[in-house]
Amino acid sequence: MFNQSFIKKSILTASVFLYSSVVLAQKAPLNILPSGHLIVQAEVEGKNGNFIFDTGGGINLFLGNFHKNFPQKESYNFLTAFRATGEKMTVPIFKSKEVIFNGKKFKDIWYATHDMEIKGIDGLISLPMFYDTEFIIDYTTKEIIFPKEKLNGSKVLDIQLSTNADQSLDISTYILVNDIYKINVLLDSGAGNDSFWLSERLMGTLGIKKENLQLIEKKSEFDPSIVNKFYKGSISSVSNSFAKVEKPNVLFVEGLIYEGKTSINWLGKKLGFNLKEKKIYILD
Repeated sequence: MFNQSFIKKSILTASVFLYSSVVLAQKAPLNILPSGHLIVQAEVEGKNGNFIFDTGGGINLFLGNFHKNFPQKESYNFLTAFRATGEKMTVPIFKSKEVIFNGKKFKDIWYATHDMEIKGIDGLISLPMFYDTEFIIDYTTKEIIFPKEKLNGSKVLDIQLSTNADQSLDISTYILVNDIYKINVLLDSGAGNDSFWLSERLMGTLGIKKENLQLIEKKSEFDPSIVNKFYKGSISSVSNSFAKVEKPNVLFVEGLIYEGKTSINWLGKKLGFNLKEKKIYILD
């Protein structure tokens, strides 16, 4: 959690997501931005908001004025985590009494706060509260679905879970780079579409010279004294048993704490998640 896609300020500042407050029993509409970011609506502590649905967020996050009227203002509980670039973050954490999402009530869910405003966006909805709830992301119908029957299918992708005291939750999987090198990557819907980050440590393995790539330097949104370095290039392919992307643009990231990090859209158009059993079903 708290990786480089933690706040998508540059592409979301002008985005506003509004729709009817009537939510179908088992289906919730998705607003899919041109960037590929998924926007959903939820009710937190009786307050409606618009949120990035972020499988790489780690923990629910509520921004700026959205959390100002929550009953709990301070907490002695805290979470220490690292952004994808290695930047250390220590934040107070709280428990929401109730989150209503897609017609289902989720009780006692951990969340963090951050005093930043993004027009039309009230925060992130992340994976921990879905540990016991199967869900489907359908890019074609633009819906998140809670299936009535247990997920099943012949195309099954194994995933791994990373958690901190059951407060945060991230998912990863193994992929092949250039059909040869097997690496573990964080799966991050909050990165938008077609995002592929690889550790700078893999450049030597892949026979790529840093001096031949475009250097991009970005200051941290949280500590301007920290400058993160990205090297823009391309590789032959990324793939798994069911999907392959030829010649993707990639960013080699200095200090990346994962072997890699990717978006999820390239896995399939309809993805079913069973976190408890550590499975993603490729349904379309």
